[in-house]
Amino acid sequence: MKQEIILKSGWIKVDKEELDKLRQKIREKYESEGGTKKFNAHLPNYEELREIIINKLKEIEEQQDIVIKIQDLPEYDIVPGNTFFRNLLYTNKDAKGLQFQEYNIDICYLFTFGKKRFEQKRFEKKLLEDFTIYRPTQKHGLNVIISSTLNNMSEAEKVSECLKDKFDIKVETEIRNSQTFSKGSLFELYGNLDSNEQVFIIISRDFLQNENCLRELIDLEKSHPDLYLSHTFHILLKDIYEGDFNIFDSLGRSELLKYWKLRIEKLEKNHKLLVSDRKEKEFYKKLRTEFDEIKKIIEELHDLLDFIRENQHKVYYEILLNKINSYDELTSLLPKLTKPHIISSSLELTYKRIKIPSTNNPAKPEFPPEPFYTPKFPASETRKLSIPGFSNVWLKDESTNPTGTHKDRMAWEVVIKYKSLIESLKYKNQDSLPQMSIISSGSAAIAIQHLFNLFKIPTRLKVLVDKNLNNGIKESIKQIGCELYITDLSERLLTSDDIKEITDNKNGIDITYREVLDPTHDNYYDWMSYEILREKPDYCFIPFGTGDLFINVLNIVKIEYFNSFVAKHDPRFFSDINSLKKCSFLGASTNLPNSRLDKLFSSFLPNLDSFKKYIVEMKEEYDCVGQMTGIYNVDESNVDRAIEIANSQKIKFEPSGMAGLALLLQMKDSIPKSSKILLVNTGKTKSVEELII
Repeated sequence: MKQEIILKSGWIKVDKEELDKLRQKIREKYESEGGTKKFNAHLPNYEELREIIINKLKEIEEQQDIVIKIQDLPEYDIVPGNTFFRNLLYTNKDAKGLQFQEYNIDICYLFTFGKKRFEQKRFEKKLLEDFTIYRPTQKHGLNVIISSTLNNMSEAEKVSECLKDKFDIKVETEIRNSQTFSKGSLFELYGNLDSNEQVFIIISRDFLQNENCLRELIDLEKSHPDLYLSHTFHILLKDIYEGDFNIFDSLGRSELLKYWKLRIEKLEKNHKLLVSDRKEKEFYKKLRTEFDEIKKIIEELHDLLDFIRENQHKVYYEILLNKINSYDELTSLLPKLTKPHIISSSLELTYKRIKIPSTNNPAKPEFPPEPFYTPKFPASETRKLSIPGFSNVWLKDESTNPTGTHKDRMAWEVVIKYKSLIESLKYKNQDSLPQMSIISSGSAAIAIQHLFNLFKIPTRLKVLVDKNLNNGIKESIKQIGCELYITDLSERLLTSDDIKEITDNKNGIDITYREVLDPTHDNYYDWMSYEILREKPDYCFIPFGTGDLFINVLNIVKIEYFNSFVAKHDPRFFSDINSLKKCSFLGASTNLPNSRLDKLFSSFLPNLDSFKKYIVEMKEEYDCVGQMTGIYNVDESNVDRAIEIANSQKIKFEPSGMAGLALLLQMKDSIPKSSKILLVNTGKTKSVEELII
């Protein structure tokens, strides 16, 4: 699989000195490649430059066996247009500084230097350091940049005074969410650091609720963790280690997540206003970009909070001001130049074995995972059924997955999470991976541990089950390799902290409530959702237990509805908006504790009211799904009939997996007989003996 160079969006400010150097290099490279045009006001003069850049990038891709993309958009034209080059090389060449999209500047750097801007600046800085014999420093040889938000300037000033007065340290300050008083992007700030410089970042509620701060921190931590860890000291304000937004407990983290989800809801309301006013395409594009950026923050928020919590190079604000009294005490808390920690050969092998061909390219599907299976899209089969009274019924059959159910898709997401956890070990002084806990009735636990076994991930899933769960399922959970814990799940609603405590996993990760896999993310059952939508049904029946799958399908519908306004859909989208708007999605559930649909019953469904509200929005405010979309309880009499029909059609299923068929039979008088109907069979878990062989 080819390596990828991903160019990122977002505005960056570049000063005239750097731009002049870049302009000169572009001209030199252009002429050496045979270019002859003058760069003036005439736009067609830049066509030849674009053609030369295109050919040069293709040459780089072929020579280095790589693919250059912008944020995983394979069809995007990565070379800037003529107007960009005219502004850069002619119109604004005398400006003191200019703002550009980061990927446009990176393209210019790749063309002239063969490296992205950040990498080239680091390379030049290293050369300068290698040839500099003497560089005077402060008395203690440490320089500090204090980075804060605008609302935390007073705290930053107090830290600055403390460092100057107590320790005689040279201090600069920068305001992260101010173009005027920031030192550029975080990439620019860290790219210009000397080896004796540290960045003291003041982490506060205000910081964690600022879009620019979080987005840049996430990008830097993901792409250059060694650089970040070697030069960063966190100062924590009280509002994130006490009270409602305490990042050290689950409720505080949930409050932060709720804040960002409310931001998404606000954007959606703005979108509705745009629709009603019939605004131009550019308005939708701008909204779509902001929507995607906030969605990324939501997806990465838990990882970032873990990163801050677990990073040993941090201190509480009050302790720094009042308890640290000597230079040696301070420097003992600061990071040393971090080199990647050498992990074990077995973990390194596991890391390399977990391959993700692409995140959304149907020509390079990721599931079922290599090397044990052959990835394909669609991953599971769809076949026609013979249902009395209906002429066009189809089955989306998840029983064809590795362990026999749709939970294999979730299991793969957990494995992807462990790949990133193994990567993080390289920058931590530890060799063991955190363990995960989950409440499960069998299918999810077996699917996850099965992939743990295949990929040789050295951990055992900690599984909490209800005391009344079938003994055979309990035994299967243990046989596959999980640690089993038993409780009465009907007594009370358990929090993530409760689950981790009961499963003896206080410092681990709970995935019951999606610390790893949030069902509002579009990467949760996302491939399966696109497989469902490509069938273009008029009615789609989906089993509804926790609601994860059902709600995720609706999430993808909403995303593609938004995408339709900018005429740019996900590559996996093979449906159309008109088909979606007329399709009703029906969740088949039960409220009976003794139902044969045992996998769909839960004593507590804390999100049910918000799910129902969400469905009303989809129908009434966005009008992007059919009017029968909703969650329905199934009568037991229809379950027996559905089981009988499924057996006659030779379907592999558990009763819960046929809840959709039972609901169709229950609603047979309300569904036109010639409509295209898609039933989702969530499958039947294979025996442990089949999986171990």
